[in-house]
Amino acid sequence: MKLKRVWDRYADETKFNFSIISEFLDDYGKEMVLKPDTVIVSRGDFPTHVYFIKEGVATGLRDYEDGKDYNYFQVDQTNGNIGLLEVISRREQYIATITCLTEVTLIKVDSAMVYQLIMSDISLLRRCSVLLAEDLYSRSGNDGLFYHYQGIDRVRYYLTRYYENKAMKQATDSIYISDYYKDIASQTGISLRTVGRSIQKLKALDEITGLNRKLMMTKQQYIKMKKHIWVSEDK
Repeated sequence: MKLKRVWDRYADETKFNFSIISEFLDDYGKEMVLKPDTVIVSRGDFPTHVYFIKEGVATGLRDYEDGKDYNYFQVDQTNGNIGLLEVISRREQYIATITCLTEVTLIKVDSAMVYQLIMSDISLLRRCSVLLAEDLYSRSGNDGLFYHYQGIDRVRYYLTRYYENKAMKQATDSIYISDYYKDIASQTGISLRTVGRSIQKLKALDEITGLNRKLMMTKQQYIKMKKHIWVSEDK
């Protein structure tokens, strides 16, 4: 197909991390080593700097009006830029508070300089377009979930989609659920606590099974869970 051939032409221009602009960062950035639990940026602050992670992992926390925190993404050296989204979209506030999960080595650089660099380099612009498009695509796919489902039904939706994907690939009626609670929270937009409570309710309803500290779902449980989602949609 023609489109796939064109995609392949630019396949190397899809990431934007430290390695992509390492020479620029060597000249204009400041390397920092931060301890676990150190806040890198705070939600609501003006994006004066962009941060590129060289080593370690950071997590993004978004605060909701009900006071709950939602652990919704992780940043490391592979996808490791903080503040780039805000700078490119010309937003005057960091959208999330981002904290070091492990010891983190990063490069801090003036956001105006990063923006100017990107605007004058077509390859970097292409990379940024992919980052923004992937983020939009992912969020668009969840819009219906956020509008129609709450709490336990969001977890049900996630797990039924997980089952459909895994069972098809593995050609089996029973699957293990390897995703962590934080992964489920990240994809469904609910807190870790709500995920935990929902999992316990689903176990009690025999829609999933706990086995040796792992979660398992059979075809019968998948069908049962799917029916409960349909009932919720009809309410």
